[in-house]
Amino acid sequence: MEAPNPKPSPSASSSLGERVWSNVFFVLSAALASLALVQFEAGRVARALGDLGAAVLMISLISQYPFIRAVIRASAEEDGTPERARRRHEELMRQAAELKAAHPWSDMAGRAGWVLLGISLVLRFTGAA
Repeated sequence: MEAPNPKPSPSASSSLGERVWSNVFFVLSAALASLALVQFEAGRVARALGDLGAAVLMISLISQYPFIRAVIRASAEEDGTPERARRRHEELMRQAAELKAAHPWSDMAGRAGWVLLGISLVLRFTGAA
């Protein structure tokens, strides 16, 4: 009886750059989340919400590596014809739609992060916290 072949994990198919990107953003978001807890403990609600918002934004960027890499690659190309720029734009929009469909949580986390940052700014400007 043969053992079934295990399916490769998603991390096995990712590149070194993607793994580094994910690890860096995960560690930074964990550091910001822990800093937010310290800020909450000290009673600085506005700063805590800002740190928490930035942490959530970093988590939402973890799945965006392929799109960021494509944008950088497209901006580095020398061919600046209008037709080539239009094709690049269409390709980037298609890739963004694929990533959004594959990782719907990322879009929601990004929105939540921006809302938390906005609340933090309002609280800081009004002096409420």
